[in-house]
Amino acid sequence: MSEEYLLKAYDIMTPEIRFIDKNSPIKEAALRMINEGIGALIVVDQEGPIGIVTKRDIIWGVLFEKRDPEKEPVEKIMSTPLIMIDSSSDIVQILDLMIRNNISHLPVREGDKVIGMISDMDLLEVFRDVIEIVNARRIKK
Repeated sequence: MSEEYLLKAYDIMTPEIRFIDKNSPIKEAALRMINEGIGALIVVDQEGPIGIVTKRDIIWGVLFEKRDPEKEPVEKIMSTPLIMIDSSSDIVQILDLMIRNNISHLPVREGDKVIGMISDMDLLEVFRDVIEIVNARRIKK
């Protein structure tokens, strides 16, 4: 398949990005994820994005590292360095980066700015759509 036909990060990403300050309590991050129906928050300081906190980070940090979610900041459990991908990267590059780094959320950037997020669920939706197209073509034959 020609590279020009491959889906790009900007085709797949969710453009709504949620941020949280590095000093915010872990509990705040957990409540936001529950209330907003999301699986990750980009952690920022005064300079900009410095990491990411996911549901997995919260579970690991609280249950296994025994951190106090009401007192300890997300900075203590966030994943760093922040792994990002350019908006023009194709789906093969996205999958490769997520698999190699065992991550479920991948921020999308243009230059120095985070413009979206790709989650494992976004990729599942793409694959579902591809399967529907392939099945529809088979039925037509």
